[in-house]
Formats: sequence, structure tokens, C-alpha cells
Amino acid sequence: MAEGNIGALAQKIGTSEEAVRFVISLLLGYPLAIFQRLFLKKAPPVAYHVYYTLAGLSIMYFNFGIATYHSALSVIVNWTLLHLLGGSFRSVVLSFIYNMGTLLLHYYLLGTTTYVINFTTPQCVLTLRLIGLAWDIYDGTKSAEKQSESQKKVVLNRSPTLLEVSGFVYHFGGLMVGPQFPMKQYLFSIGVLTSAEEKPPISIMLALQKLATGVVYLCLFTLQTIYLPDDYMISQGFEDLDLLCRWGFVFIWGRLFVCKLVGVWLISEGACIICGLAYTPGSDGNPSRMDACQNMKVVSYELSGSPDELIQSFNISTNTWLLSYIYKRMRFLGMRLVSHVVTLSYLGIWHGLLSGYQAAFLFEVAWVRGARELEEMARRVPVSRVLSAAGVRVVRWVALAVRWLFTWTIFGYMLVPFALLVADKWIKVYGLLYWGGFIAVGLVLVIGAIVRSCLGPPPSPSKDAQQAASSSNGTPSSKVEATSDKESGSVTVDIPSRHLAEPERDADLQDPPSNDI
Repeated sequence: MAEGNIGALAQKIGTSEEAVRFVISLLLGYPLAIFQRLFLKKAPPVAYHVYYTLAGLSIMYFNFGIATYHSALSVIVNWTLLHLLGGSFRSVVLSFIYNMGTLLLHYYLLGTTTYVINFTTPQCVLTLRLIGLAWDIYDGTKSAEKQSESQKKVVLNRSPTLLEVSGFVYHFGGLMVGPQFPMKQYLFSIGVLTSAEEKPPISIMLALQKLATGVVYLCLFTLQTIYLPDDYMISQGFEDLDLLCRWGFVFIWGRLFVCKLVGVWLISEGACIICGLAYTPGSDGNPSRMDACQNMKVVSYELSGSPDELIQSFNISTNTWLLSYIYKRMRFLGMRLVSHVVTLSYLGIWHGLLSGYQAAFLFEVAWVRGARELEEMARRVPVSRVLSAAGVRVVRWVALAVRWLFTWTIFGYMLVPFALLVADKWIKVYGLLYWGGFIAVGLVLVIGAIVRSCLGPPPSPSKDAQQAASSSNGTPSSKVEATSDKESGSVTVDIPSRHLAEPERDADLQDPPSNDI
């Protein structure tokens, strides 16, 4: 009866039954979280592990039936591995081989060429979670002096129990689509929930804000599926459009296509807030927050004017995972560019075996490098001072608008292979766009290299210039601010706008400490 009702609902709203079950599963996180906060107040930690495990298994069975055994097998195998070898580098290698190997094997055996919601959807989430768990236990065997600051926040000094691993994997707040969170955060949340002294607030209103915003984004995505379907780009109608209209379609389509991801992440975050998983205690006089599971910074995301700004506000938890467990572990390669390529190549393979994933993320590497080259040129050439002059402020705002429009158009361009997946399809669309994204990024990289070689290293500002850039109270003035160039180590003067330059853009991409692997 329930299956018939779900099927009828799916047919009525024009989507698949799998998609309806998926969204229902995300929404179930809210009553499950409220039930937990109301009726498990005085329960011991083991009760939370059992509750999360049973709730997660029920959600998995509701969606995937007998295929739920794949995730259960992963829990048992990974716990056994950590119980026998936890803390050794062998455990990290074996965890990576098993979790990535089984995920890729499932991708290969299923052989889908379109987006399908099946058991691999949550399986790819728990793959990262379990690989990260093995790393955290391994890092916990190092002395405190050899641990980086980021590692100290997540390391474990013991191997978790089977119940702890199952509760960690099946937690309804991050089961289907994330966010990624470390075992230390999971255990900490249960610790404060069972503490007599400190309990996280339920924060219903904040969670409902996340829910409402997520629903709005899902509604916007629904408009895309109805009026701007992905397959239109490989139709005769798209070919008949002139070039400008094709690019306009890609811009609007891309803005709506990605709304499905934003929507489901926000809905999941709301459930994490209510159940207490997102709780971050206050420190140094700062109040406590509910942002440990934040996966989107919506305002920053919508105002992003560069790929770096997008990365800092979009899919935050996965980006943090990649930074900690892939990018920083590639230090032995000796080149940031190579580490960047390896990291995003891994991200593409993690999504699936189809060429569209690799094409999208490898283009992202070039796009990020090109955007940074462009911002570097803007700092090296006195464009910023000209645009900040009172007489041409309107030009500055026009420049910001053009920058935003260009960023989101290129983002849509990057999403074309991510959506179409099969090489014959996305190559055809890129051909109809005359490969404009690659040409634009390539020109920026070439011109940037020429400008850099002609100008040479930027001179350090004089003491008088530094004083002129400060106001009478010693802080940066409203006109200019000193920003650190992470690539060259020099200091330049730029206008105080996050939209024209992102001074801290590489703050999370610095070379890791020497003790990182």
C-alpha cells in the first residue's frame, strides 16, 4: 500500500519513486532527531549508538531493500580491520583499498550512464567517512608534536567499538548525502548529549530555516527538470540556437541544476542541528555554535565571484575531507599543482567511472588556476586603485557584476559533463559552445604568464606606503588594505572587497606540516 502511494505521488509530481523515497528519508531526520532529544535525554551513550544504527538501517532498507547489506558489510569489515590493525599504516592502506575498491566495483557492475539513486549513493558517503576514520586512528598514534593543528581536532587515541562504528556510519543526519564529519565529532556530540553539565540547544528555528531554504532550492531544481532539462543540450533545438543563446542557456541551466545538491545538503544539516551533531562549544569568550555540520554558506555561495569563493562556500565538508586526507597527504609530490590534480582526479573517480566526472573536475583545476592568475594580474597592474577612485565607482560595480556573471557561466560550463556524463554527449555540447571555457581559461593562463615575466617580482612597499595604507588608529583604511600574496610571499595593496580579490584564498591550501604523509 505504501509503495503504491509513493509511486502515485512520484507520478503526480513528475519524478521517480526513488527520488521521492530519497527526499522522504531526508525529511525523516527531523522527527527522528526530535524523538531523540525528547526521549533519550537520560540514556547512556550505548543507547544513542543503537538508536542511530536502527534508524539508519531502517532508512536504508526503505530506500534500497536487501541491498542494504552492502553498507552493513562495510561496517563489519572496517571495524574488524580497525580492531586488528587500527593505528598502523597498513590499516589505512587496506581501508582505502577495500572501501574504494568495493565502491568502484559496484559502479562497474551497475554500469549506469545516467543519474540513478541506488545503494551506491550513500555508499560513496560512507566510503570517505570510513577512510577518514582509519586515518584519524593512525594520526592518533603520533606524538602531539608531530600532529598538525587540523589533525589534533580529529585524531582518535583508540579504535572504536562495533556499535560506535555502526552508529557513526548510520547516523541519519549524514547517512544519505553527508555532511562528512569525523568520529571525534560524533563521539563528542553523544558525550555532551549525555552530560549532566552541558547539553546542546535543540535550535528548532535554525533547523527550520535550513529546511525551508533547502525546500526552496529543491523547488528551483524542479523548474530546471521541467523547463530546462539536461538532454535539451543534445537536442536539435539547442543546435538551432545562436551561440549567445546557447551560453545563456548554460548559465541559467547551471544555476538551477546545482540547486538539487544545495537543497539536500541544507535539509540534512537541519537534522544534524536538532540532534546535536552540529554542536560546537564556545571558547575564549565566544558563544557556542551549531555549525559543525555546515555544508553550505548560502549567502557567500550566491555572491561568489571566483571559483575559490565557490569552493569555500559549497560542499564544505567534502572539500575539508579532501584537503585533510588527500591534498595534504600529497606533499611528497613536491608541487601544489600536481597535488591539486591528484585530489580532483580522486574526486572524479569517487563520483563514478564515467568520463564526465573526470572532465568536470579536471576543468575545475584549470579554472581555479586561471582565476587566481587573473586576480594576480589585477593586483600587479594598478587596476584596483583605478576602480576604487571616486569618479569611477560605477565602473567598479559593473566589474563586480561582470565577474559574478562570468564565474557562474563558467561554473555552468563545468557542470555540462558532470550532468551528461557520457563523452559523446558532453563533447557535442562543448563543440556547440566552441570550447569557449577552455579557450578563456587557456588565454588567461598564457597572458598571466607573459605579464608575470614582463613585470618581474613585485617590489615590497616602502614604509611610507605601508603607513599610508593605514588609518590614524593603525588599522587598514576604508580605501585600501594590505593583503598577503600567498604565492609570491609579497605584500600588495588592494581595495577591501572580497569580490575583487580574495586575500586568504590559499589559507587552507598551504603546504602541510612536514609530519603529514
